Amino acid sequence: MVLVDFSLAFNCVDHRLLAAKLNEEFRFSETACRLVSSFLGQRQQAVRSGNGTSAMREVVDGTPQGSCLSALLFSLYINSLPATLKCKYQLYADDLQIYLSGPISEVDELIRTVNEDLDAITRWATGNSLHPNPKKTQAIIFNKTGRVEPQTDIVFDGVVVPLLDTVTNLGLQFDHNMTWKHQVNTVVQKAFNTLRTLRRFTPVLSTATRRKLVQAVVVPIFTYCDVVYYHGLSASLKDQLHRCFKSAVRFVYRLRRRDTTAAVRSTILGHDLPSNYHLRTCCFIKRGYDGNLPEYILEHLTHGQQQRTRSLIIPRHTTTSGKSVLVAGASCWNNLPLEVKQKPTMPTFKSAVKRLVLNQD
Repeated sequence: MVLVDFSLAFNCVDHRLLAAKLNEEFRFSETACRLVSSFLGQRQQAVRSGNGTSAMREVVDGTPQGSCLSALLFSLYINSLPATLKCKYQLYADDLQIYLSGPISEVDELIRTVNEDLDAITRWATGNSLHPNPKKTQAIIFNKTGRVEPQTDIVFDGVVVPLLDTVTNLGLQFDHNMTWKHQVNTVVQKAFNTLRTLRRFTPVLSTATRRKLVQAVVVPIFTYCDVVYYHGLSASLKDQLHRCFKSAVRFVYRLRRRDTTAAVRSTILGHDLPSNYHLRTCCFIKRGYDGNLPEYILEHLTHGQQQRTRSLIIPRHTTTSGKSVLVAGASCWNNLPLEVKQKPTMPTFKSAVKRLVLNQD
């Protein structure tokens, strides 16, 4: 997998080229094109250095920072890029990832295909006023065990992209054996650093305020993309997350290090941390069952033949891939009572699963 980076992508959008794309590629009406041109045009900027300021200059490239339209316009601008690719890809605004899978014995051939796509990306970027950034581009080869050492280099815009053991993908730490060890370490470190800062103000904070701070600042660290990696964790990594969460509980109730938290852990999330992962996984699969997830995920979620049971066929998997959210999630979904699966809305479904979780706790 190669995580492609562009230098200052949003700032490089050519206004005239964007207008042409909107008109020719997306068939925007003339009025709509003029509206977008009016939004982007007639902007000026100057540079201040020390006590001096440059003359004003018209801004002819880029989308305005902070505007809710900037990401949408950039997505339209880059929309034609995937048509040049042979590899599978994921594209979200300026975050582009291309990837292929195959036997280890064919790794050099796979890299040559990836390099062809990287050349195509470079040509497309040159023709569309974007600038590839090979120095910030990341590459990794995933394998169940060990490290793969190919003979062929990954090359982007004339620069060799080194293979890494860990890459950062939209805030997640992917390691080459998919153990998620680096991701868990990052979550724990962020949580402990945040708690360390909050503890400085413990004497002037009430219990209710400390609880709200943990819910607002610390809990999101645990829940960011948790359904992606939690089921792939070893028992020791899951325990590491749980012990960190209990430290947050001790902060709220000013408990000592060896004091038990069993009686109060559920006051933070309404249930314990492992139960929260189970709840969020069920909600994720519920969205998939209802068809509200991206197509590349839905293609792995197949409804069972007996519609009355509202079950899912568990995807074929090896022992390792059996830890994925799709396999574990399908199993969690199938184990839910039918009356819970039939809840018509996400809030009612979530409430029903919460009641099940509380009964199990």
